[in-house]
Amino acid sequence: MGVNTQAESGPEAGAFRIGGEDYRVDSGRSEYVLLARLTAGGRGEARPVFLFCGQRAITNQAATRYLAREHERLARKYGSGSFVLLLKVVNSQACGPDVVELVADVTRAARTPAPEPAAPAAS
Repeated sequence: MGVNTQAESGPEAGAFRIGGEDYRVDSGRSEYVLLARLTAGGRGEARPVFLFCGQRAITNQAATRYLAREHERLARKYGSGSFVLLLKVVNSQACGPDVVELVADVTRAARTPAPEPAAPAAS
């Protein structure tokens, strides 16, 4: 799982790569955001931290609204544990941060270390 921070502009800028799939920005039409709940500490003393990592500022706002709407369902499903969800913000140009779709639970991919980059070949 990774975020393309190399491209300065174009369709690859800010693209998420999860499990061999690319999630690119289509500004104003479809953008993606990761919503994560991270916990640390013992069972009774866990203090959750929520992380929003979006491709645009409006996607972070959309993830916040999604969490506010869905917090009870998420609590039933995940309890007090950690999770990472990939959300898609649809038609933000017309609808703002209000139309959000759950794309996938990517918790497993988020916990899997990224492969080491290949070493350059010796010449």
